[in-house]
Amino acid sequence: MKKFIYLLSFFFTFSANSQELYWYDVFLDVKGENASAFVEAVDNYYSSIDFPEGVSMTFSSIPLKGQEFKESHILSFVSPSASALAEIRGSLTGEEWDDYVDIVRPSVESVRAVAGNVSLVYNEDQFNPVGQVWGFKVKSKDVPAFTSAFADLMKSYDFPGFVGLAQVTHGISNGENMIIYGAYKDLNDAFSFGPSGDKEAKAFADFFEATGDISEFTQSWTRVKINDYN
Repeated sequence: MKKFIYLLSFFFTFSANSQELYWYDVFLDVKGENASAFVEAVDNYYSSIDFPEGVSMTFSSIPLKGQEFKESHILSFVSPSASALAEIRGSLTGEEWDDYVDIVRPSVESVRAVAGNVSLVYNEDQFNPVGQVWGFKVKSKDVPAFTSAFADLMKSYDFPGFVGLAQVTHGISNGENMIIYGAYKDLNDAFSFGPSGDKEAKAFADFFEATGDISEFTQSWTRVKINDYN
């Protein structure tokens, strides 16, 4: 019971001191020869619909990824309201939606979706066009320790844009349940990512030491924005 109360207190403390965000990502594996038509169809459809208040969607390509990561595009829905996010998901029906699906279906090899919530956010006003994800497997009992280690890292590391720690709650694949997401203004910033100076290098070393026995790094991939919708 004491451990349970501790976990509740821990998560309440972090949610009270950060921007609460919910996210829903749709990954699509698009045939290369059909990519242009697919992008046009997505842009036309999401430019024409009304988004609930506070919901935004970023449409991106995924040019950098590991060997087993086959998806080429991502639709990323984000909202401070879980109900608004559910509303936009539930609204994707009707004749216009069916017409859109008929257009994109021939271009898409496969689709999968994941969702979750963000527990820590930094530089929330700098949601830059290039985003990188680092995925981890963390046992439920170790999530508070992993979160605390990330918070300590961010006390010393000056990331150049939006960065957040999120938990995957739906669509978990092979145990991957925690992600760190960082956004860069361009690929140059992304390619030059890393600690600068002894203080930041120590902060990274401390993070890896604190999380090495409680987490397993799974993958990293990078998206490049095509367009935003809200």
